[in-house]
Amino acid sequence: MKTQRLSVLVAFFFIVPIIGCQTQQYREQNLDQYLQKFIGSSRADIQNNLDFKALGYQTNKEVISTDQELSYTILRPIYIPMAGSNTSIGANAMGVPVIRYDTTSTPSYDINFNCKVTFNLKDDIAQSIQYSGRAC
Repeated sequence: MKTQRLSVLVAFFFIVPIIGCQTQQYREQNLDQYLQKFIGSSRADIQNNLDFKALGYQTNKEVISTDQELSYTILRPIYIPMAGSNTSIGANAMGVPVIRYDTTSTPSYDINFNCKVTFNLKDDIAQSIQYSGRAC
């Protein structure tokens, strides 16, 4: 009986956190699968029906449109906090020194990764899709 409890505790404290760390952000639909549906569609159909926001993606407002291409830019902003820059030493109620961290104004690096999705057009009909960028 004790070994069963011990094995349950081991599973709970060691295996469950590992599984929790492996979870990824869930998106209802794969981006490539979604975009493949637009192959064979006209430029106007793509512009009217393509909805990155519904998939959970943030895009640049500017759409680049030429005779041969229709391009969208998916933005992936990442904020990396800089550790240790806003610390001070104070005293608690008993006079013991305490390190305090100011989390309200923590500076950070702002990195904007992006993915450029380009529909290659021929006679205003999508023939293929190209992806470029670090966030694709």
